[in-house]
Amino acid sequence: MANDIDRQRNIAFVGPHHAGKTTLVEAVLAQCGAISRRGSIADGTTVTDHEPEDVSHAQSTTVGFAHCGCGPIDVTIVDCPGFIDFFEETKLVLAGVDAAVIVVDADPSRASHTQTLVDYLETRKTPHCFVINKMDRPGADFEGTLEALQALYGRHVVAEQWPIVDKSKANDKSSGFAGYVDLADMQAHAFSGDGETGSAVPGEILDRVKSAHTELLEAMADFDDHLMEELLEGVEPPYDEVARDLCDECAHDQIVPVLVASAATGAGLGALVRAMEKWFPSPAQAQQVDAEGRTIPPDPGGPVVARVIKTMIHPQSGKLSVVRVLSGTIKSDATLTDISANDEKVRSGGLYRLQGKKQEAITEAGPGSIVAIARLEPVKTGDTLTSNGHKVLLPRVPLSEPCFAMAIKPKERIDEAKIFQMLARIVDEDPALRLARADITNEFLLLGSGEQHVTIAVERLARKYKVEVDMAAPQIPYQETITSGTELHSRYKHQTGGHGQFGDVWLRFEPRERGNGVTFDEKIVGGVVPRQFIPAVEKGVREALMHGPSGYPVTDIHVTLYDGQYHDVDSSEQSFKTAAGMGVRDALPKCHPVVLEPVSRVTVTVPTAYTSTVIQQLTGKRGQILGMNPADRTGFDVVEADVPQVELSRYITELRTATQGLGTYSARHERYDPVPGNRVGPKAAV
Repeated sequence: MANDIDRQRNIAFVGPHHAGKTTLVEAVLAQCGAISRRGSIADGTTVTDHEPEDVSHAQSTTVGFAHCGCGPIDVTIVDCPGFIDFFEETKLVLAGVDAAVIVVDADPSRASHTQTLVDYLETRKTPHCFVINKMDRPGADFEGTLEALQALYGRHVVAEQWPIVDKSKANDKSSGFAGYVDLADMQAHAFSGDGETGSAVPGEILDRVKSAHTELLEAMADFDDHLMEELLEGVEPPYDEVARDLCDECAHDQIVPVLVASAATGAGLGALVRAMEKWFPSPAQAQQVDAEGRTIPPDPGGPVVARVIKTMIHPQSGKLSVVRVLSGTIKSDATLTDISANDEKVRSGGLYRLQGKKQEAITEAGPGSIVAIARLEPVKTGDTLTSNGHKVLLPRVPLSEPCFAMAIKPKERIDEAKIFQMLARIVDEDPALRLARADITNEFLLLGSGEQHVTIAVERLARKYKVEVDMAAPQIPYQETITSGTELHSRYKHQTGGHGQFGDVWLRFEPRERGNGVTFDEKIVGGVVPRQFIPAVEKGVREALMHGPSGYPVTDIHVTLYDGQYHDVDSSEQSFKTAAGMGVRDALPKCHPVVLEPVSRVTVTVPTAYTSTVIQQLTGKRGQILGMNPADRTGFDVVEADVPQVELSRYITELRTATQGLGTYSARHERYDPVPGNRVGPKAAV
């Protein structure tokens, strides 16, 4: 692999969930002879969906790696999960590839599901093409899907193939997908049992195919003045020129070709493989830069520079760090420097190429390679590895903040000691997850990008490390405060023989402005309460305020100790602490207490078409709409609102359901407000 950089292609297969990415990857592997028999999603036998969670949920829940030799090229394929909950992991591995195949159903309504992904690819200037999959399905609508994609992304998204449909073979199980026309050379290809055969363009689509051919040339002419001149003069450009422009402009992410395929039948796979060879850049052509914008040349003899794009941990065999090598050659026993971890030295425990769950040992890997290195224990996803003290730091991929949380605790007390260590390993594999301790409720929280993201992580914890946990919605950290003041005398006197207990205090209670917390003061004159007992009074006050009349912590209150009595023999710190606590409990009901709920400042980014829906959602959640403005992303709006935290427990799921997965939001604590009617649910309510 070290000397074959021009042959290499590193390609991610991405797209909405259930678009058929994994089935298409399986078909490509079979087409290229990397596997002898195609696996099945239903049977759980595909190469890249090999994790038990993938099988049980019948969808990718983590990235999978595979490779195949396709004629003159050697392709490393990264199969990315399509469900939006796992998009952060997809972002991390996209930093290690040079191109992407976006797989989308032949259904116009599904085109918009690609928007977040396409925006990210275009921000990174990653070359990509669309494959309209499932063309064999009844009702497959290529032209409608193409128009939907062009409406979203512009005319640089252009058909390079046009499907041929044999209506005589269409039935309730098949669309009659029989072949395609290559719009670059205007040659028709019919599918047969042996692959593809040349055929004439069917007369019923000839005019539409000619129009699509012109659209393809016009899209490419935007980036080629000579081609533009030929079109203006009415000259049909030679195929060699068209093919050259197509390769160059796709490799530079100037146009986005659209292909047709059926992963289930294998139709169109040969053309897709040829497109990956011709249109997508090799690592030698794909420019890589460090954090300071300096180009990193893909020199096999230079210092090693590699990026960790994925971490895998097996309970028995240990840790695998999947890396993309940008420069230099990594040996199987190499000692590397983790620049991201204070130049810590790490030694490779083996070098492997991944074919699903199979690890194929190799001796070295050069620039452009995507390989797994064993037992780099301190290394994390996103880290930069170098050799020979080479000081190069690669830019990290920014991850979105988690927007869904669950409170977790082990089902068995015996697991309490190891749950944190095991969860840390799960987070090591998936940096989009977070662990946190809730400030007021003290619950242990697992946070992620959505409900399924967190649920899958808990399933993986149980399978890998035999730690079963109970999950519940996090408790809402309600608090209480007072709306009026009072003064109260509290005496604790207890005599049991010998020394007794005596504490006597006068306390004044006053409400404070929101956000000031609990404060304590003393105005003792003449030593009626000795100095050594005043800290005990404050401690008794603060402890009693941890549980107000409704059971929640009391805040925004000022307590003053202004009088009292003591006994030379019977008074003690404990007696004054007890007297103070009794005084607090007696006084609070007289101060007209109210329950406070946390209110979050919510920022929702949503396509303009769904803005009114989101405003209705937030209003229905007792939200106070603060404003709406255009977002940085074209066609999106930003809605700001203050919403009670209790209403946000499952909001990310509701938002994605209402916006076809395109809406996102962030929230931060803003303030506490009284609960309307002073009514709240149980302490664990959400």
